[in-house]
Amino acid sequence: MRQLHNRFHIIKDAFYYSVSAFASQAIGLVSGFWVARLLGPHDYGVWNAVLLVLSYGAYVEFGVLSAMGRDLPIYLGQGDSQRVADVDGAARYTTIYGAILASMVVFVISFLPGHSSEISFGMQAMAVVLILQQIYTYHRILLRSHNHFKELSQQQVLLAIATAGLAILFVIFSGLKGRLIAAILAQAAIVMYALYRNPWQPVPKFNLSFAWSLMRVGIPILVSGFIITMLTSIDRLMVIAFLGETQLGYLGLALLLVSVISLIPSMASQVLYPRISYHFGNTGRSIEALRSYVFIPPMVLSFLLPLLIGPLYLVLPFVVKTFLPAYAPGIVAARIVAVGIFFYGILGLTDYFLVTTGKLKQYAFFGCIALVFNIILDFLFIRMGYGIEGIAVGGTLLTYFFYSCIVIGYALSHYTRQYKDWIRFFSRLWAPFIYMLILLWSVESAVSYFISAHLFTDSLIIAGAKVILYLLGYLPLIYIVARVLKLDFSRASLERFGITR
Repeated sequence: MRQLHNRFHIIKDAFYYSVSAFASQAIGLVSGFWVARLLGPHDYGVWNAVLLVLSYGAYVEFGVLSAMGRDLPIYLGQGDSQRVADVDGAARYTTIYGAILASMVVFVISFLPGHSSEISFGMQAMAVVLILQQIYTYHRILLRSHNHFKELSQQQVLLAIATAGLAILFVIFSGLKGRLIAAILAQAAIVMYALYRNPWQPVPKFNLSFAWSLMRVGIPILVSGFIITMLTSIDRLMVIAFLGETQLGYLGLALLLVSVISLIPSMASQVLYPRISYHFGNTGRSIEALRSYVFIPPMVLSFLLPLLIGPLYLVLPFVVKTFLPAYAPGIVAARIVAVGIFFYGILGLTDYFLVTTGKLKQYAFFGCIALVFNIILDFLFIRMGYGIEGIAVGGTLLTYFFYSCIVIGYALSHYTRQYKDWIRFFSRLWAPFIYMLILLWSVESAVSYFISAHLFTDSLIIAGAKVILYLLGYLPLIYIVARVLKLDFSRASLERFGITR
């Protein structure tokens, strides 16, 4: 009965979070395309460049937030209220102090020579957003740790609405500067609303010794996360360094698609991560108890992601040529990225498995290997003159394939050392990807034939026909997904996916 009750709450939380995530991404995608159209490739490239401040500045919390995200659900699972309060207090103070420090550093860097006026102002605006972002991140982790996903979902949608509305309004009147001002206002609005709806509870005064103990736990997580952030953003740095802002603007088209495609694995991770930590603590830190949380999600995601990737891949040329003609040079790179992000998406909870079980050195090591692999490929493709298309192949398709193999393979090694099990598992994991590629090629070829026969020439009809044909061809895998989602997470079910002792 308890297991059924827990599964019901997981499904309910997943539903709330999924609906809000889809709504937020839909709002963000529409506003993102509109803002990109208004800004143009160059200014949109500057916007994507200064956003890196938020990506990297988020790590100046000295690992305490990272430790909170992992340990707070564990202590809640153990019923240790004193530890819960201590973690909450240390994370709150350290997050705020760290955000202020990071903001000051960014401000100083923004005045150094070598930056364009747009980049300098953008960095200064992002320094303000960084403080607000970190406060809100702490608040979200607190709600997530307590499984308050309904409140998280509401705030997620409100932030998307505020960001979209303010961005479009301010860009119309003030261009790039307006987009930066809108970012500050939207983040400030959601922080005030979040604190009004869920006021922070009193916590112990800042305790440096306890904060240091959390840092020792969190810094390895932080380092690992920073490496992964570098892995997912190094392409932007390479483009801005070697190809310029305009080319980064073209690549920004691909970044919009990544945010949409990453939605499914992201919402699964957000819902299941606190539960995997809670379950790990509640079962006496048993790795064996995590087997269903680790290996069912990648398999399910491998079937679900092509359902989203395929239609986006097919309609992208029509959408860009119709609504964003200035970004047409980025179509090929965006399509490659859309396909390649599959391999990052199927990680599911596998990387969180490494964090929860303390395999942080391995996690960081794998990330470093993939990062070096990424940089080498990016540099080689740029030197060979392939531009952003080469970045898309090397930095997304090949790098993420390599990274997913080593991370999932290492996690799999905790449950089986039989090569035949590995071959069977990875074969089933990659089968939907191969099927997707064959189906995309077949659909494009079939529609091209009809176009050459002049049966239809309207671009909207062509795009719609491609999507319909793709979805019809994907029906067999949709049936398989439905069957997989009905499986219980028992040892027998896992063995069907090739996971045995």
